[in-house]
Amino acid sequence: MLQALKLLYRRSRTPRWRWTWLLAAAGVYAGTRMFPWPGATPLQVRTLAVFAVAAFLWGTYTLPLAVTGLVVLFLLPITGVMTREATYAYFGNHAVFFILGAFILTSPVMRSGLSVRVALAVLDRIGVRPRRLVLALFWLSGILSFLMSEHAVVVMLFPIVLTLIHAMELPPGHPLAGRLLLALAWGAVIGGTATLLGGARAPLALGILEKSTGTSIGFLSWAVWATPSALMLLLVGSILLIRRFPTLTREAMKRAHSYLHRRKQELGPPTLREQVTGAILLCTIFLWITVGDRWGLDTVAFLGVLLAFLTGVARWVEVEEDVNWGIFILYGSAISLSAALEQTGTASYLVRTLFRLPLPEAFLPILLIGLAMVLTEMMSNAAAVAVLMPMALALAQHRMWDPRWVTLSVAVPAGLAFLLPVSTPALAIILGSGYLRPMQILREGLVLKLWSFVLFLVSVFLIWPHLGLEVHP
Repeated sequence: MLQALKLLYRRSRTPRWRWTWLLAAAGVYAGTRMFPWPGATPLQVRTLAVFAVAAFLWGTYTLPLAVTGLVVLFLLPITGVMTREATYAYFGNHAVFFILGAFILTSPVMRSGLSVRVALAVLDRIGVRPRRLVLALFWLSGILSFLMSEHAVVVMLFPIVLTLIHAMELPPGHPLAGRLLLALAWGAVIGGTATLLGGARAPLALGILEKSTGTSIGFLSWAVWATPSALMLLLVGSILLIRRFPTLTREAMKRAHSYLHRRKQELGPPTLREQVTGAILLCTIFLWITVGDRWGLDTVAFLGVLLAFLTGVARWVEVEEDVNWGIFILYGSAISLSAALEQTGTASYLVRTLFRLPLPEAFLPILLIGLAMVLTEMMSNAAAVAVLMPMALALAQHRMWDPRWVTLSVAVPAGLAFLLPVSTPALAIILGSGYLRPMQILREGLVLKLWSFVLFLVSVFLIWPHLGLEVHP
């Protein structure tokens, strides 16, 4: 019986039977529209229906990712959720242009041979053990995100990971290729929650806290309170990445070594193009760290792109071949959908509905943390913070909670996005590699998501009180 179901499932995935999945998507839309959402406006119900269809199509990979993005761009105006102008305007969002600049910068890093030299240096240090390679990448990505934007970390390491995958001759869908890319994204996402440098959501939450209450949290205090959960998650993530580890013999790793050594010999000594590419990349990373907040990560990325073209290390013919242009349709449509959830009040409706549930007082802090983790999968990290923080601070004032506790309990979980590319460019970038499918990211990420919820609660209720932070001041 099980084998018959598996065979039926595989056949249903062929282009000939794709209509069955599209019919199921239509059923998801109709079911969401007909569900009795108490207190929701018709506009909010339509928004929920569009989101449900998008999540279903992205999760099941019924259509190519960019095509699902086009479905979203069609549904938002045709259902009256947003006007055409508002829907398409979000392709001008800074996150879309950050990803564009990141992918363009990746091209000269790989074409010049710089990524080959760095990848070889990594393999020489790690040896021929795939598990050590995955764990080294995971912890490197995580620790770097303590000090700089998680998106910048993914951009910096992405071409090196792709070079390693090519060197090991791993085809799309190979489990080890997926593990390497997940290690890159997971490490950056987890590490990005530990300090105020990891992403925009923490400074945004801090700004709302200061404006609303006059209270602030220092850089060191934030790191002391947020780091325990990040370190525990890095440990759990390490275990998840190497459990049921894909079989890859040492011979395959040795072949990767041999391939990279041959490529290095073909390249010869570091060329001027490599040196200039490396200098531009280091300069871009330095600017991301120092002035990224003021200038914007996208602006800094474009400065790097302009320098690459002006110096001749980037060539448009190569860029056209190297960049996955469909990822911009995917991410632009995801941002439009995120904005629809926020602007129509749908996200706020879900929050208010959950807070109205007759729950014991002790469950409200847990509900707040859970809401932050759920909302961040439906919209950008910063948007989740913007939606939840005002309500959370009002609740804190009513319940006499410490507003610093509330701020961290919203901002840190809002950074723990592991399921959909809507919330963070890190997932969108690895999805654009072609080596991972959305369902694989969703399946693997769900396990880490559940662990992140449990471990953050452990940090909040068992560790924070010993560090001077409790629900009640």
